[in-house]
Amino acid sequence: MAFWGVFYTIYSGIRRIAGQPPEEDTSDKEQKRSRTKKALGSEEEEGRISSLSDEDLRARNKVLEPKDEPSATLNVSSVDCQTKLNRKNHHTNEFEKAGNIYRRGQAFVIRVEFDREVKSDHDVILLQFTYGSRPQESKGTVIRIPLDLKPTTKTSDVTETWFAEVKNIAGKGLECAITSAPDSSIGEYRFYIETNLKDTDAVKRYEEKESMIILFNAWAKEDTVYMDKEEERGEYVLNETGRVWTSRTWYGRPWNFGQFDDPVLDVVLQLLLEGGLSDVACTSPVSVIRCLSSLCNSCDNNGVLAGRWTKEYPKDCTVPWKWTGSVAIIKEYHTNGNKPVRYGQCWVFSGLLTTMCRCLGIPTRSVTNFDSAHDTDSSMTIDSHWDEDGEPLEDMNDSVWNFHVWNESWFRRLDLPEGNDGWQAHDATPQEASEGIMRCGPAPLTAIKEGHVYLNFDIPFVFGEVNGDRVQWVVKKDGTMEVSQIDHSAVGHYISTKRMGSNDREDVTNLYKYPDGSEQERRVAKFVNRYSTRRKQNIYKLDTTKVLNFTVSPPDNTLIGDDMEIKVAVKNTADGPLKLHLTVSLVNAYYTGVAGSRVKTQTFEETIKAKDEKIVTMPVKGTEYHDGMNPEGRFQLYISGKNIDSGSMESTQISFVLKKPQLVIQVPQTIEAKEETEATIVFKNTTQLVLTQAEIAVEGSGLLAPQTIDISSPIKPGDEVKKTVVLRPRKPYYWGRELIATFTSKQIVDIETSADIKVIRQNKDNDSDSD
Repeated sequence: MAFWGVFYTIYSGIRRIAGQPPEEDTSDKEQKRSRTKKALGSEEEEGRISSLSDEDLRARNKVLEPKDEPSATLNVSSVDCQTKLNRKNHHTNEFEKAGNIYRRGQAFVIRVEFDREVKSDHDVILLQFTYGSRPQESKGTVIRIPLDLKPTTKTSDVTETWFAEVKNIAGKGLECAITSAPDSSIGEYRFYIETNLKDTDAVKRYEEKESMIILFNAWAKEDTVYMDKEEERGEYVLNETGRVWTSRTWYGRPWNFGQFDDPVLDVVLQLLLEGGLSDVACTSPVSVIRCLSSLCNSCDNNGVLAGRWTKEYPKDCTVPWKWTGSVAIIKEYHTNGNKPVRYGQCWVFSGLLTTMCRCLGIPTRSVTNFDSAHDTDSSMTIDSHWDEDGEPLEDMNDSVWNFHVWNESWFRRLDLPEGNDGWQAHDATPQEASEGIMRCGPAPLTAIKEGHVYLNFDIPFVFGEVNGDRVQWVVKKDGTMEVSQIDHSAVGHYISTKRMGSNDREDVTNLYKYPDGSEQERRVAKFVNRYSTRRKQNIYKLDTTKVLNFTVSPPDNTLIGDDMEIKVAVKNTADGPLKLHLTVSLVNAYYTGVAGSRVKTQTFEETIKAKDEKIVTMPVKGTEYHDGMNPEGRFQLYISGKNIDSGSMESTQISFVLKKPQLVIQVPQTIEAKEETEATIVFKNTTQLVLTQAEIAVEGSGLLAPQTIDISSPIKPGDEVKKTVVLRPRKPYYWGRELIATFTSKQIVDIETSADIKVIRQNKDNDSDSD
């Protein structure tokens, strides 16, 4: 028999090497079939096991059955999850959602009362946690931890990643600390207590009514989202408000992330289920972020928010610039049966995704890239086109957004080579599909900067946004084209995020790219061109010497509706004089770079001496741009200079936004919890325009639920509008609160403001419910 056993082992090994399954002994087959029948009840049932519903599978799982066999075995009388203490230690006490919300890789304490005194020499106690709709121990979704009833002795599950330690046994009570694995799946867990007597099978199993939720943990060194500094964790996980930059100023647009408000956590966890993430995928911030970035938008699987970039909007929707935060969006999605909310644009998608990631414990921030290219053909270059007279051909151009807002999250990339940890760029705005779904990233900033476009995920697209070269094409009368200029510094400017600990701007351009034109930046650009879809054109061999420098003074201090003056300084850097045909064109524009109606074009014939400079001026009256003006007050300026003698041409383009009236919030800096306090929002129309269909949107986490105030009457020039809202904070807060308001009308949008408010305990209130 030993000989035949060895022979069969060798024979089976040869079949495996040959790619064939090993033969199975007939008697073994029959034994296995018999065992299967016994376990399942019939052969027919064996064939149906994989199609069992979640409920049926759970019902057949013996370790989930409640057991209460009559014996001297301990009975659980009550379980004290010590929720308030644990939530404070786990930095989850700001959640409005009640219950046990913990962070993975960190201990939480429970106290169990039994029906009799616990005897360490006779009793056996085991803790069990289950995850997901189809928990199985073989899949790692049933975690069983036997307790050592000697205090201060740690025990673990079979993987030695979950731990338990009995802290104290006193009479009928037992106190125990449990530490989940630092790579636990994110989401809801069920909790059981098994009791038994040594050397018996009289098992009793108690299921705790309250489930628990486990989140990522930026405080645990073993967690991939760990951040080293407390101020970083406070900013990128706990801070409920922030700034999103939509214009090139030091002060960004206020945004209420509200990640701890109801029903944010419930909705985010439901999205992970709807996204089809496996139990294992829920351990990874990479998988979670790719899932959420696809479900923030509504392009696939009816996600949370629909995008729209048009001049006109339906009446029964919310236009993108009205949103003041994420909570109102999530509440509307939840209330309306998970139907997509209408509408958002890039900064709204980014604010929404920041909310979701911070809610789950992933350190995240919103980031704005100005002059952000949209590379549609993976060429990692951006094309713009001009006719032979220097007029821009806007319809042929690649899109360069005036600004684009995405997200960064901080975590280690276990799926990539070393050196790619840290901030990861990702984007929920639907632009291009990634693996067939509208999402982008996460892409390591280090890989973007070094041009490692062959790594995951979507690095070529983000690289094109921040560091693509703009190729200027001249379109001849016969339709043929030639490259007139390559601009190495046309995109990826003023990349901005909120500075940690303040509302000021932090420039993070250096995290994405080397300085434009530097030796390192050119090295990266040429390396990336090897992966371009148009690498065969080899545009970097073309000679495109630049002799003109254009310096534009945009009228961004001009109040919207007023006359403006555009000045362009043209410098000749050549060694001889140049006769130039200059063209300046002003176009109404959207922030996506899409041109609207043409406002005005003016040409100039100028001779500029060598190394000299001339300034040309184009005046524009308010009446010339009022009718076709985008309510953002945004314009695109195209400038070209054609050498009359040689026919060569150089060009540039910039965008700018006109100044708008101010919105002001009048409210005390300090208010008491559970007391009503009035806040007054004031708008004065300082323009020459009559403003109609005006609204004020206002919200503040912990202060006021999102609400909209309609202003029915037209607001004439010089008119002042005052609206009052009532704040009633439910508790005092360690972190300051922020009240945020926006003003919109048919003629002007994107006017926002905020006020910082400290909420303190009432003088008569002695209970300690603050954090």
